Amino acid sequence: MAALGDGDENAQLIQGHDDIKNQYRSNLQEQLIRRIDSFILHFHAKLEKIRQRMAETKMIGRFKSLLAHWTRGIRRRLAGDRYHPEEHYMRGPGPKTRAKSAGRAGTSGS
Repeated sequence: MAALGDGDENAQLIQGHDDIKNQYRSNLQEQLIRRIDSFILHFHAKLEKIRQRMAETKMIGRFKSLLAHWTRGIRRRLAGDRYHPEEHYMRGPGPKTRAKSAGRAGTSGS
């Protein structure tokens, strides 16, 4: 170790300062890592709660859908099947359209 007054004092001060700075940095890094870890654990717990709520909501939605399906089936059975789509479905041009097209064919041919 150098004695006081031999010119090595500045180097010792600089080395001491660097040691303190590195120690301070490592303390800050450890604190930051701890905070990040606690944040991740807290966030993970929140995410788990959100997942559980979503699963519950999804199950409620599925139950509502199933209940609606059952009630529609019961209504159909009680009221009878009143709607017959084949009675309302048009299967092509009606008589007015045929008359118009026949009239056009007659006029264009002359």
